[in-house]
Amino acid sequence: MNIFLTDISGENGKTIVTAENELGRLRGVWHFREAPVKDGTYNIELTFKGGKPIDAGSAQVLKDGKASFSADGGKVTFEAKCEDIDDDGLIYLRFSVDGLELLDIANAPQIKAGDYIRFTLDCGDVGIYPY
Repeated sequence: MNIFLTDISGENGKTIVTAENELGRLRGVWHFREAPVKDGTYNIELTFKGGKPIDAGSAQVLKDGKASFSADGGKVTFEAKCEDIDDDGLIYLRFSVDGLELLDIANAPQIKAGDYIRFTLDCGDVGIYPY
């Protein structure tokens, strides 16, 4: 998924970046050996809670929706379509043609392919990995 960096800051020893694309505004922790460049464009992958399960209480299953993300202060709300669920219960979320991310939900509500999932995390729990 392609993003454009609009802000870079340091918080608790971590590099926090704010980025935008056609899906909205995103904030998260930068994970790369090279420092980010403001106004730079990057292809990225996301992780949620470092690959650990998110709490089911922070996820909502929707029958309809639109892929998006929205950063408001220290929180980021995501909405994406469930493309598939693997045998271990990992959910493949489709954000865009080139944006497929994995989500693990502890005690997940009933979710099936085609549903939309909305969830909110602290920006410190959103990993941004450029490639």
